[in-house]
Amino acid sequence: MKKMHIYIVLWGIVVVAIISLLTVFGFLYKSKTKVYKDLEEKLVEAEKKYADAKFLYPKNGENVYTSADKLIAEKYLDNINIKNDKCSGYAQVLLDGTVYKYKAFIKCDKYTTKGYNGSNVVN
Repeated sequence: MKKMHIYIVLWGIVVVAIISLLTVFGFLYKSKTKVYKDLEEKLVEAEKKYADAKFLYPKNGENVYTSADKLIAEKYLDNINIKNDKCSGYAQVLLDGTVYKYKAFIKCDKYTTKGYNGSNVVN
């Protein structure tokens, strides 16, 4: 009985250690990608202003893509680089029912947005 109690305690310690490690690694990954998520948000905000100014709104089911280079050239965005990590990207606008949805996609040496498709980069 005492031996069983020791095994249960040891398994409990192992489970707590594994959960702790996973939590720490999760926070480290999140802090590492935060600068890239902030850049994606910056690209979305630039696209919103650009689409409003140019009336670039898609019809239902369509997509409008604008490259980061275009947004930079039009002065809606300063740059798309993070420290020593050169990035490229684009923003997408789509009409989903009656709501316009915006999404940014970036590709850097150390990070790529899930769903990035370089062939969508236009102008």
